[in-house]
Amino acid sequence: MLVLHRITHFNEFLRCHASGEILMYGDYYYTNDKGQVISAKYLYNKKMELERDKFDQTILNNAQTDKERQDELRKAEQEFLSSQMLEEPIAGHDTPSDLKEVNLNGAN
Repeated sequence: MLVLHRITHFNEFLRCHASGEILMYGDYYYTNDKGQVISAKYLYNKKMELERDKFDQTILNNAQTDKERQDELRKAEQEFLSSQMLEEPIAGHDTPSDLKEVNLNGAN
């Protein structure tokens, strides 16, 4: 079982048995049943490394491809609407070209 400790004396130094780094004032460390010192930073970094390795990258890749697919669909829809909007009939006007005439006449 690991027990958490902290170095509280400014002149106390310990060496982590797992990483070999020197621990000094203010550092947290664990001791196991055999009395071996393990740096809390080192243990935390190892746990995070294992979590990153276990993470299923396909979830992230699928999300990115879905996002790209949605962006492409949105872009295609915008282009389609942009190309078709001038040809759509407008209520109260006879032809779609009335829109151009109204804008031109309204500007004068």
